[in-house]
Amino acid sequence: MLWSQEQRKEAQDVTQPRSIDAAALPWKPHRTYQGVYVRAVQGAETCADLEVRWVCIRPGAEISQHVHEHSAETFYVLAGEGAFDQEGELVSCHAGSCGFAPAGASHGVKNTGREDLHLLTIFTPPLNR
Repeated sequence: MLWSQEQRKEAQDVTQPRSIDAAALPWKPHRTYQGVYVRAVQGAETCADLEVRWVCIRPGAEISQHVHEHSAETFYVLAGEGAFDQEGELVSCHAGSCGFAPAGASHGVKNTGREDLHLLTIFTPPLNR
């Protein structure tokens, strides 16, 4: 669903800088993928241009291949080891790795390590707008 001009303007009218203690936010189970948990750091309700999530993928779990038709997704690995699935090609990732899936591209992420895989994901524009 696309935002109306009024909704977009309201989100862009945030005039004060913000800080958030993302580590204090609750983990919520992902609605689709088992063993995946999410902290919504910055959402469409407060920013018209992007959405930021802190994602934790348990060992052996994955976010299987999927597509966001209208949003690009950037993944930045904070901790752990895994593999980015970029249209069927698996690319190893670890802390400091960054992946990108343009809107309409098939992608996924799998935890291949023994510890939790922590990612910062950034959607542009937000998924839930």
